[in-house]
Amino acid sequence: MTATAPGAADARARVRVRLGDGEWWGRALDLAARPDAPAIAPDALAAAVRDPDDDRVRCPAPDAAHEHVGLVDGRALARRRALAAVARALGHRASNRARIEELAARLADHDPPAVDLRAARERVADAGADVERRRERVATCRGRVQALREAGADTADAEAALETAQRALAEAETEHAAAEQALARAREQARAARDARERRLELEDALANARREARADLPDRVRERVTAAVVATPGSRATDLARADPVTARLALARVAPLAAPVVLAARPARRFPDAAAASDWLDAPVIRV
Repeated sequence: MTATAPGAADARARVRVRLGDGEWWGRALDLAARPDAPAIAPDALAAAVRDPDDDRVRCPAPDAAHEHVGLVDGRALARRRALAAVARALGHRASNRARIEELAARLADHDPPAVDLRAARERVADAGADVERRRERVATCRGRVQALREAGADTADAEAALETAQRALAEAETEHAAAEQALARAREQARAARDARERRLELEDALANARREARADLPDRVRERVTAAVVATPGSRATDLARADPVTARLALARVAPLAAPVVLAARPARRFPDAAAASDWLDAPVIRV
């Protein structure tokens, strides 16, 4: 195994990379210049930097800015989001932060209940059908009693059956009335839940707008510093971030951001510096060149 272990003279060596049988320590690691270093894609190495469970890289934990500028390659960059992330990494906070926190807290407490009217409607329908059946039974029993009376026959059993049917009908009508009351309450709850959902949507919209305002506000906190870094970036011909190519933009943002985790330099961007040590000095951050 090839290894370069940290020593007392290299107090800033906080990065360890282990690939295959090789292991390297340092603040500026130029793996591309080491024939014994296994090939690894820059995005795979950057993912290892960000994954605390990936043993291939051991380094300080990356912050949110690293997601935008921790891998320097030629891919397109969401510049406004990156600017906001760098600003937050530098300790800047949006002027409407209190508003965002208030809206987020209100939204977390605003959880409209789910109301299902189907069961209540089915109960009313079933109870109503039962009432109709019981009424038909009462009518049948009453007709039988009348017929027996007209025939001069004994009506005792028929009258008992009629009384039983009438009691059953009264119970069914009570259940039907209770079901209709329950449906009315459920409808009120459904209206309240609908109003609550509309209020939640309003809160979500307000929070989204506040966050958009924050994303517009935060970049202005660091734009001047980033512009200066764009101009100072090796190989840059741009005068501001908007006109900079993706490599220049990432390098400039990485120079401004307080990065503790290493920046991964792909082959072409790495040509902007003589070696990994020069890139690390310019960025004031650990660097791994692949």
